[in-house]
Amino acid sequence: MVETSRLRVLTKPKKQEVAVPDFFRCPISLELMRDPVTLCTGQTYDRYSIEKWFEKGHNTCPSTMQVLDSTELVPNHTLRRLIQDWCVSNRCNGVERIPTPKQPAEPRQVKQMLQDVAMGRDSYGVLRKLRNIAKESDRNRRVISDAGAIPVLGNFVFSPDSLGKNLEACEEALGILAVLPLQNMTRKLFYVGPKQLTALSWLLCRGSLDGRINAALLLASLATDDEMKLSVGATAGVFEGLVKLLKEDSYARAIKAGLKAFLAICGPKKNRVKAVEAGVVSAIVELLPEAERSNTERALTLMELLCTCADGRTAVSAHALAVPVLVRIILRVSDCATEHAISCLWAVCQHAPKECVDEAAVQAGILTQLLHLIQVESNSRTKQKATELLRQLRHRWKNCDHRQIGSLAKF
Repeated sequence: MVETSRLRVLTKPKKQEVAVPDFFRCPISLELMRDPVTLCTGQTYDRYSIEKWFEKGHNTCPSTMQVLDSTELVPNHTLRRLIQDWCVSNRCNGVERIPTPKQPAEPRQVKQMLQDVAMGRDSYGVLRKLRNIAKESDRNRRVISDAGAIPVLGNFVFSPDSLGKNLEACEEALGILAVLPLQNMTRKLFYVGPKQLTALSWLLCRGSLDGRINAALLLASLATDDEMKLSVGATAGVFEGLVKLLKEDSYARAIKAGLKAFLAICGPKKNRVKAVEAGVVSAIVELLPEAERSNTERALTLMELLCTCADGRTAVSAHALAVPVLVRIILRVSDCATEHAISCLWAVCQHAPKECVDEAAVQAGILTQLLHLIQVESNSRTKQKATELLRQLRHRWKNCDHRQIGSLAKF
């Protein structure tokens, strides 16, 4: 009898627990294999799990620990079809059929495609196909990168002919670069100077939405040290283009790309000041009420960074909705969001004190929020800032009802 493990299917209560045959499970993950592949040792694994094994530097078969003569992975089509048939026969119990996996990119094919791009042969068509290949899996993206794509694509994107005569192909190349695993070595693979940054800025401001998003992501990848951050910041149009992305409120991906780029380049104070001058604070305040959780946390991280300079604090305190929006976020989105919101409020109230700021905070209910936060918050740094905010707003306690005053008195 075949040994089995139990896979509990989370479906309707009447559906039964399904027994998954052991030989359908990956020996590494112990989960149902979706793309079974066989090593030269004859052992079969799920492609994702065995590729992760190799990525960690192993050169052995996980089951036998035999040193491998080859790491070639051969698709086990017979086993995959058996697994798919088993899934279909157990559909009534809530088991979903696994899709037929797409074949991974062939290094030889990818190299030929890159040669075609370099030679200018049907650049748009080839780049379109190459980008679709890159979208399919991490493995494909590694194959493309290992084939020498970064210098080829970089030279294509930054070629004057590409921007002037072949914008669509240029944006396809940019889209591939934006998803490749770029390392700190990127700038050694293709030169990035003022002309190249100007080209990226042009795409960021005037390209299609997809092109603008990918231009922002590439800028974020390139800004790995202060020298490059300052070079990016000195490029005309960059900050304005990124602010424009933050205002694409119907596209979470655009907002995410803009925030990632701002966070990457706003380390130097000079860049933070330029970002504020470009209107980033207003854009952040406007996106916060409707943003998804991850973008809310990124936006608050950026606002906290901007509040480390006087221009940023002044811009926050001058925006009529900034303080109320920050107060409403406390304890309502996530611990991370609460921490950043408190830090922003603390910085504004401590270093840019204005009566109107205090009044706006109290009117938005900050005293109640701070009291609740101090009771439940475990982060000592955040709790300390919340306590300091309460003390600073002491002169506003008279506006509270008698039930709050008793709790506030200890501060």
